[in-house]
Amino acid sequence: MKIDTAVWSVVLLCSGMFILCDGLSAHWGKTGNGRSLASVMLLAPLSYSTFAFINTRLNLAVTGALVNTIVVVGAALVGTFVFKEQLSSMQYLGIVLAVISMTLLHLD
Repeated sequence: MKIDTAVWSVVLLCSGMFILCDGLSAHWGKTGNGRSLASVMLLAPLSYSTFAFINTRLNLAVTGALVNTIVVVGAALVGTFVFKEQLSSMQYLGIVLAVISMTLLHLD
């Protein structure tokens, strides 16, 4: 299944919104900042609506795999670079395998 550029753009947008929600909820959990929680509450329905839109173009298995894999990789990167968390070598290997899996999903 070849995925066109427009669909990839929406997949990345959707994943980015979920990663932002993850980061904001982590910020709220660490600081108690109510604005972070309010932002998540406003952004989450839009994120799920975007996910539903992608499902009109791709089947659920591919949509879920792509979006969730990008969210996992993105959340790990946000944790590493924004929250200064440390990843083990096995966790880095998991990220590499996730990127490989996205590539394999894209191939026919």
